[in-house]
Amino acid sequence: MSLSEAISKKKIIVDEIVKLMDESGMKNVTVKDICEHANISVGTFYHYFNSKDSVVDEMYQVMDEFFLDSKDSILSHPTAQEDIADFVSHFGLFAEEWGYYANLLIIKTSIEDALNGKARQRKIYEMLKEIILIGIEEKNFSTSIDIEDFASTIFVVIRAYFLEWIKKGTDYPVREKMVRHINWLLNSIG
Repeated sequence: MSLSEAISKKKIIVDEIVKLMDESGMKNVTVKDICEHANISVGTFYHYFNSKDSVVDEMYQVMDEFFLDSKDSILSHPTAQEDIADFVSHFGLFAEEWGYYANLLIIKTSIEDALNGKARQRKIYEMLKEIILIGIEEKNFSTSIDIEDFASTIFVVIRAYFLEWIKKGTDYPVREKMVRHINWLLNSIG
């Protein structure tokens, strides 16, 4: 089975989890409920996920792998601003591939983790900081930039557009909107 087929199967399972979560709350959803709604066996569920609670963690791992596989492409532009815009575009591409419901689950979990003090530092955050550092070293920015603050700002923009997507529904052009906003931000400091 190819990576895209595995992601597709995981996406179906995640979509069902989110629908059930909306109806009953994640704590009340069982693996059996998920399997019945996704029309899969319990064995198939455990082939893709270690547990119900591990679904989001595994989604984060797939996202990190997607970015690491795309790193050479993202870092192939003449300036750090273009690399950052491409990084954000890849984020939007990944979000669109996973779909609305999967991203809804990620956002809800991220908010819960933040409220419970469980925020996590991920590989893609380090990748973005690397791009910003290269831009600082190559003097791509016309203003002084703190790497941590700037990386956080970019992720705030990304999360804001995910929240807009949740608010406005499945047809919202999330990738297009976040890339446009990031380009505006980059042009103001470039």
